[in-house]
Amino acid sequence: MPNYPLLILLLLTQASSVHAAVEPAYALVFFYRSDCPYCHQFAPKFKALTQQKQLPSYVFSLDNQPLPDYPAPIPVTPDISQRFFDNPRNITVPATFLLNVNSHKFVRVSVGNVSYAELKQSVDGILSDQRLLSAMQ
Repeated sequence: MPNYPLLILLLLTQASSVHAAVEPAYALVFFYRSDCPYCHQFAPKFKALTQQKQLPSYVFSLDNQPLPDYPAPIPVTPDISQRFFDNPRNITVPATFLLNVNSHKFVRVSVGNVSYAELKQSVDGILSDQRLLSAMQ
């Protein structure tokens, strides 16, 4: 069985080194469950935005099952769920975050099946808020 916390740390570290020349570097994080119909509806919007914005993404499955747009998700460990959610026993999905891959600080982008326009507006708002970006350093 792979050591997922170590794998996640390795992925984040690699992302940091790859993007070191373009500091700070950001990635979008998406949490879902495969039995969630809203997650299935949301996944293509999330994928389209990450491609349009050219942002890397980390896709975490709460039940270790794929979605059509994400056939190889990262399983959520207790450490990851505690890091991103106030109450890891009661997680509402889909949930997205913007992560500074250098500092590993993050901000919530959306919860629920928001529209593509709402998702884009939220990401654009965060990326244009210098005060918030400074806090993520």
